[in-house]
Amino acid sequence: MIRKCRCLPLVLLMGGLLICPVFAASSFPDVTGYEEFTEAVSYVSEAGIMVGDNNGNFNPYKTVTRAEMATIVCRMLNEDRDLETSTQFTDVPVGHWANKYISKAASLSIVNGYGGGKFGPSDSVTYEQAVTMIIRAIGGNEVAIEYGGYPDGYILVAEENALLDRINAKKSEPLSRSDIAQILYNYHILSSSVD
Repeated sequence: MIRKCRCLPLVLLMGGLLICPVFAASSFPDVTGYEEFTEAVSYVSEAGIMVGDNNGNFNPYKTVTRAEMATIVCRMLNEDRDLETSTQFTDVPVGHWANKYISKAASLSIVNGYGGGKFGPSDSVTYEQAVTMIIRAIGGNEVAIEYGGYPDGYILVAEENALLDRINAKKSEPLSRSDIAQILYNYHILSSSVD
């Protein structure tokens, strides 16, 4: 449910973001079904936005890297096909597993580097970086800029739209896979309530 009048534009609901039914149980052995984030993990897994590891685990408490976050955002937007490599960032060589995702996310103005041609693909994605990427991906960039831009404007837009419900992280802290799943699930719930 949208809580404030300055809500997200929700421009990507039907065309970009994967919308799936709510799932009550998780198929990962490391998500027992009793965790607060179980439905969120099931949603992102079933939607193909986030996948498990080679052992079938979700790793809910593992920190997400910036490369992984760029990949997640591309999958969220169905922008994960026919991708091209790029030499835009000097620390993301053409052979890097996430080069195509990072390049696509950059071309969509969802991610930026640190400056000096660096992206930091192995760095943990921080709370404010992840929130900014998600708000940009779902069309809330202009409102966030009106609210002061990075990082507080993006965080405020996310808070006003209940995207940060059940998230306890603070600025500069890395986000876990379960945190990212929860934010995306919160957006799924928001978008479902608008339909």
